[in-house]
Amino acid sequence: MMRQFFVIYDENRVYCERLCEYLRNNLKLSFEICAFTRSLSLLEFSEKNEISLLIMSQSGANELINEKTKPMWKNIVILGENGQEEISCDSETQSENNILHICKYLPASEILKKVLGFIYKRAEDFSGIGIMGEKSDCSIIGFYTPISRSGQTTLAVRMGEKLSRKGKSIVLSLESYSAIGSMFPDEAPDDITDLLYYLDCENDRFCIYLEKIKRTRNGLDFVVPAKTAMQIKEISYDRLKELITHLSEDAGYEYILLDLKDYPDGFYDILSMCDVVYTINRNNSADHYRIGRFNIALSENGYDRVIAKTVKFLLPDNRNPKNYDRFVDALISEGLEVKSLGA
Repeated sequence: MMRQFFVIYDENRVYCERLCEYLRNNLKLSFEICAFTRSLSLLEFSEKNEISLLIMSQSGANELINEKTKPMWKNIVILGENGQEEISCDSETQSENNILHICKYLPASEILKKVLGFIYKRAEDFSGIGIMGEKSDCSIIGFYTPISRSGQTTLAVRMGEKLSRKGKSIVLSLESYSAIGSMFPDEAPDDITDLLYYLDCENDRFCIYLEKIKRTRNGLDFVVPAKTAMQIKEISYDRLKELITHLSEDAGYEYILLDLKDYPDGFYDILSMCDVVYTINRNNSADHYRIGRFNIALSENGYDRVIAKTVKFLLPDNRNPKNYDRFVDALISEGLEVKSLGA
C-alpha cells in the first residue's frame, strides 16, 4: 500500500508541534503525519514524497503556493490567521487546488472535525487509507431477548464502555426507532444503511466513511441505527458479516456488540455468528414462556449452538450504579468462559 503523508507546516514551532501531537493522538486514519517549521524543508520533502494532505498557515500559503508548487499538493487546508472561523475563497481556486480555509485559532478538536469533513468530501484522493493500529482477534457479542422494554440497549452500551477499556469497541444496533442515539452526543446524520452503501460501492475508502459517520461516548464507538424495521430487514446476514469483517480487519475493532431487536434477514445466522449471546429474562410466567418459545424455535431450525452459547440472566435495578456495574463485570467474565469453551 502506498504511504500517504499528512503534512503540517507552520513557522510557529510551538503551535506546529502541539497541533501535530493532537492529530497523531486523535486522527485515527493511517496517515504518516509529518511536521515542518521551515519552508525549505517542506519543499525538499515534497519533491521526494507525494503529500496527500497539507495543512499550513495562511502566511505559509501566501509564501509557498504558486504555479510551481500547486501540483505537489492535491489537498490543502489553510489556517487563516485573522480570527474568522471560515474564510471564503474564490470558486476557481477552490476547485483547482482542493483548498479548505478554516480559522487557525479554533480548538484543535474543531480543526480535526473540519479536516475529517474535508477528507470525507475528497475521499477519492485517499483510497486505501485504513485505521491505525495492529489487527487483533475480534469478539462478536450479541444481545437479544424476545422480552420488550427489558433494558437491553442500556446493558449493551454499559458493557461496551467497559470493554472499550480493554480494546477498541463498537456497538451496532438493529432496532428501529432505537433510543441509543440519545445516549451519545452529536448524533450523525448518516446511519448504518449509509455505511453499508459505502461498503458496497467504495470499500477501499471504508475507513474514511466510518470515521465520518461513527460517534463516541466514554471510549465506545457507535453507528446510528436504521430508522425503520423495513430498512433493518434489508440488512442481511451476508451484508452484516461483511461489515463486521471490515470493522475487524480494516478498522481494528476487538469487540463488536450487536444490539438486536428487529429481525434482519438471516437473524438466526447472525446470532450463530456471535461468540456469546446475552439474553435478559424476567421473573414472571409470561416472559419465561417467551424465552421458552424462542429456544424451541432455535432448536427446531437447527440452531442449538446458539442456545449453547447463550447467557440468560435477570437484570438488576440499574438505579443502583455500583451493583449494576458489578453485575456487568460478572456477565463479561461469564461471556469469556462461554467463548473459551467454543460453544
